[in-house]
Amino acid sequence: MKPHEGRKRRWGDRKDGFRVRNVDPMTRLEPYIMPKKYDGWVLASEEVDITATEEFIRNMRKGEMPKLTLYEIVFAAMVRAWVDVPELNRFVKHCKLYSRNCIKAAMTVMRGMSRESDRTLIIPQFECEDTLYDVVRRIEEETGAIDMTVSVEEDENKNAIDGLETAFSVLPDFLLSAAISVVKFLDRYGLLPKKLTDISPFHTSFFITNMGSIGLDAVYHHMYEFGTLSTFAGIGRKRVCYETQADGTVKRKVKVTLKFVVDERAADGFAYAVGFRKIRQYVMHPEQLLSPPEQIVFDKIDKVKKKKKKKKDASED
Repeated sequence: MKPHEGRKRRWGDRKDGFRVRNVDPMTRLEPYIMPKKYDGWVLASEEVDITATEEFIRNMRKGEMPKLTLYEIVFAAMVRAWVDVPELNRFVKHCKLYSRNCIKAAMTVMRGMSRESDRTLIIPQFECEDTLYDVVRRIEEETGAIDMTVSVEEDENKNAIDGLETAFSVLPDFLLSAAISVVKFLDRYGLLPKKLTDISPFHTSFFITNMGSIGLDAVYHHMYEFGTLSTFAGIGRKRVCYETQADGTVKRKVKVTLKFVVDERAADGFAYAVGFRKIRQYVMHPEQLLSPPEQIVFDKIDKVKKKKKKKKDASED
């Protein structure tokens, strides 16, 4: 099941989202006061204890998921948080608020571990009922199709986004500038073909970068003005620390820092706070992700008609 599955588009909706029509006055005004995405950037950081998570990964690698990584657990935790808190899947475009009609994410994959290695992107899509098993399978299906032994240009089976990037990159400067301007204009008014938004990393629920994989700590990654992305997450390197317990003993802990850049125009602080708390909870207790969500929460985006109060009879005392 996808968010808003079966809902019909109305005037004002986009191919990639439905207009949120029950906004309060402040939410309505914010995009006009802050018309650019960078006007509404908010930075958040979460320190997560992954001591138990590391043990969970070791156990799962012995059986059902031999290649399970912390990266995939964070991915699954964010997918589940987007189901639990559907307001996180909103975006602002042309000063209007929309609720996305799918859950999809973007991640960068290196074709090797040298400075000369090319980068490629994968954009897996998810269902609301997806478990950790489903998330891992979808990611591995996408990454498994990439030929890591060749460059993007040499790859005869390059994915759709690599093919599009290659096609744009060979244009002369003046044509490239004109083409990108046209694409931005169409995107502003929701006129981009669905085939383009489906393969665009700029039109995703969230983007994750794993800085820990190259030995760096998490960064606050910029978001792109182009597209509808509202959350960019960074995963840092794991670190070991020792904490004194209440009984005076010292316990070894493994921790990781997650950093987020979000668009505050898309959702309020309470929604983000609940969402970050759930991400931390799922990363610390990934066994909760092995089964589908107990309840799928749907984003409430329609105006609720208020019942008019009946006037009291004038003759009444």
